[in-house]
Amino acid sequence: MLNEEVDDTEFFQQDFTTASDWELFNARLEEIFHEWKLSFGQSTFRKIGHHELASCRWNVARETIKFADVELQVAHYRAMLDPELEGAEPTEPVTGCQTFVDLMSIENDYCVAYGQRSDGGGDDDDQKLHPLAQWYGLREFVIVSPVKKSISNESQIRILMSSVHIAVAESSCDVPVFVQAMDKVQHVYLGVCESGPVRMSFDIVHLHVTPPTCKYLSGLLEVFKGKIGIAYVDPVVVSVRFTYQLARFLSGAYVSDRSVPFTEHWPNSVVALPFGVTIDPVAELTVHCTWPQVADNVVVDSQTYSDFDPLTAPLWSLRAQFEDTPVCYLADCLQEYLQISDSRRALTEYFSEINFGTNMPPIEGANPLDLLTESKIPRLSSVLPGRIGAPKNAPAKLEGPINDDQLKDMLYYLFPDAQKEPRWPYAPSVTGPAEFDPMRIKTANPDSLVHRLATLLALCNACFGGKRAVAQLWAEFAQEMRYRVERCIPIPG
Repeated sequence: MLNEEVDDTEFFQQDFTTASDWELFNARLEEIFHEWKLSFGQSTFRKIGHHELASCRWNVARETIKFADVELQVAHYRAMLDPELEGAEPTEPVTGCQTFVDLMSIENDYCVAYGQRSDGGGDDDDQKLHPLAQWYGLREFVIVSPVKKSISNESQIRILMSSVHIAVAESSCDVPVFVQAMDKVQHVYLGVCESGPVRMSFDIVHLHVTPPTCKYLSGLLEVFKGKIGIAYVDPVVVSVRFTYQLARFLSGAYVSDRSVPFTEHWPNSVVALPFGVTIDPVAELTVHCTWPQVADNVVVDSQTYSDFDPLTAPLWSLRAQFEDTPVCYLADCLQEYLQISDSRRALTEYFSEINFGTNMPPIEGANPLDLLTESKIPRLSSVLPGRIGAPKNAPAKLEGPINDDQLKDMLYYLFPDAQKEPRWPYAPSVTGPAEFDPMRIKTANPDSLVHRLATLLALCNACFGGKRAVAQLWAEFAQEMRYRVERCIPIPG
């Protein structure tokens, strides 16, 4: 019996020197905290200004780690604060734990979040105020969240929280670290922050139905005092805010006044580019009624009576949230007008009748040599009437999308001296000599001829037929300029 060989394969051998998945995860998490230099925080820092977290930029660093078969993402959020706010009084640097100072700061109460945060990710979402920064007023924090599926199992949440506690303690990290649990839409975050001998836990309770007692300040104070565990004699200081959101605040449909110059429904004689939007750019109006820093022994808020009347709130504020990409008339007009500069089409492609060699009627003064070589003695052909049935020479007329009345008003707008009583005269400051300004190189004076021409070309492109209307106006303008130059007629503007 003693000489029989024992088969080692029949026995299971556990190698306790090999690190488990949980230990590898803890080590990697601690290593990430050291790479981000989260140990012991900053020695000195300044306090955060009012709503500064919502207006500053955020630096977000991400790392992906695996725990067993679950892929997790570790994100580090840090507010990029200016050294000192412009126009604000200089503040003395503060020492201690940065998180504790931010939590107790009065300036961080009710930090305004601009826009709604989506879960799609990306740089635009990173610049929006995170719910943790809005709720707690934190300028720096770390979030451990699953990449694909949400974590709803209680045992998995406890394992992750224990790993976070170990990594925070081993790395001496005083930046709060949160674990995102439940569905991402619910924004449930459980976290911890350690600084020296003090540990702070962040807990969130998500209730489908709010208890009746928790809807009022009296019930919330009972829950708060019960969490303390000791007799609390001093009054509790609270801040109360009522928020009212108005998503549909107009009685009728939004109509923007888009009057096009040189048309029948033109109410005035002011020539300007189209301005306005197609739909109402205001998506939502939010009204805040705030009672800041109120002692609980001064006010009463219960199911039977409440001192918090919105009309008696000492602080009111209104915030407007606009659409992300409203359709603006002026922006579309300028963008389409700038695209013309890249066009390689010639003027003759829009109006073939001005091609050389066509049988169009000759334009008066088309050949400038005729004006120099023509004899002062009139020719017989210019004195005697033409043959019967022979076509008379007439100026060329371009058929385009702009009708004759509109085109005539546009030319009167460019050359108001053509009218006996000018409707759109140039200002004396435009027609008179101006001082030389080297900072205005390659720019036109306001309401000058070049300024009016650019305005009309943009209007023709946006409202009168596109590039063909631009070509029609340009041809008429060039013909008028040539006529004035050849006959030494002053050019206004």
